Amino acid sequence: MADDAALARVHVLVDLAQRPGSGGHVKVWERLAAAAIGLETELDLTVHFAGDVSGTRALASNVRFKTHRSIFSSSRLPFLADMPDHADLAPYHPVLARDLAGAEVIHTTDAYFVFARTAERLARRRRLPLVTSIHTDTPRYTSVFAAATIERLFGEGRVARLLNERAALPDRAEARMRARLAEHQRRCAAVVVSRPDQLEPLGRLLSPARVSLLRRGVDRDVFRPRPADRAWLDGVFDVPSGRVVIMVVGRLDRGKNVMTAVEAVHTLVGEGLPVHLLCVGEGPERRAIFARLGARASCAGTLAPTDLSRAYASADVVAHPSLIEETSNICLEALACGRPLLVAAESGGGRHVVEGETGLVVRGGDPASWVEALRRVVTDEGLRARLGAAAAAWAVDGIPTWREVLLDDLLAVWRRARTTSVVQRKPQQSPRSDN
Repeated sequence: MADDAALARVHVLVDLAQRPGSGGHVKVWERLAAAAIGLETELDLTVHFAGDVSGTRALASNVRFKTHRSIFSSSRLPFLADMPDHADLAPYHPVLARDLAGAEVIHTTDAYFVFARTAERLARRRRLPLVTSIHTDTPRYTSVFAAATIERLFGEGRVARLLNERAALPDRAEARMRARLAEHQRRCAAVVVSRPDQLEPLGRLLSPARVSLLRRGVDRDVFRPRPADRAWLDGVFDVPSGRVVIMVVGRLDRGKNVMTAVEAVHTLVGEGLPVHLLCVGEGPERRAIFARLGARASCAGTLAPTDLSRAYASADVVAHPSLIEETSNICLEALACGRPLLVAAESGGGRHVVEGETGLVVRGGDPASWVEALRRVVTDEGLRARLGAAAAAWAVDGIPTWREVLLDDLLAVWRRARTTSVVQRKPQQSPRSDN
């Protein structure tokens, strides 16, 4: 039996590309890897990513990134061009399997693609414990982008309505992905979820001892309160002086619900309010944003963390309209920078807001709900100041560091997994998952 205090050799599988504009899934593991530096006697961590070129980059003697060339990337399929990230659709990755030879614990971060499927086969053959964590609501994303793909291929007329509504192809695709997730979780010695409301239902399906919570942290050296620099913000992002800047961060696509914020800002402009939308991120909705708002919008693209922190501190309010979130780095970063935060109630980020004290929780994903909430903060400078100050104060104790997340939420789970009987039986039926 392994000693709980001994060095844990863990391999984490992130079947996504690592690049400057990567989303929160990739960024979480970049930050956790950085937090592992200096833990040479406790953790040996290898994080595997997908990529165009295979290679290894050492961060420290006990931490490294490995990149694996995709065997059959979804980017090769033209009808999946609008997907926010691409995954390897092959059934098995022999090079990855070879590189997992020294693992004591294999940690998957999805249940669907080649990294997870390779891990299942390898764990079963070598009787290695699997741990998995939930970072993206892939089933719901599948539904959203299936509907978008059908509309792109067939337009928005009768055929698209038949496929999307009567045949319910997006709903059926989502159901298949949820069944696959449940099957993968059943194979794992431990499942680490991102939302507290997932603990109890998943614990009923698996057992409470196998389910725990993975929080998100913040880099306090980067994301912290600082004086607003409106001269910099206005000059760099072409914001006319005197406008109230509403900042939206994340991929500019249908899944992030960004056009709801755009429509709300458009309504406020029509009311004569001096508002300006600043979008940080890339995505296919960029053209539609400018078509709707014109000079009332700026799209900054991807920003380096230091510039992102400076933008948070200089904007007036941060809006996060996404309805499909397990949790959100963006919400925590905005609060840590002392910005009032408006977040959709349906989002996993809603639990980070103290309603009416550090921000507002917007109920309803429609533009009308966002118009009401945004109008309230745009027209009340004192309210914005109070919300921002309370957000910064809450973040001091309410948001852990990445080192705390690594030690408390992951390392303890990995150590327990080494001493737990490996779960590799295939379920007789895939139970409904509420994740």
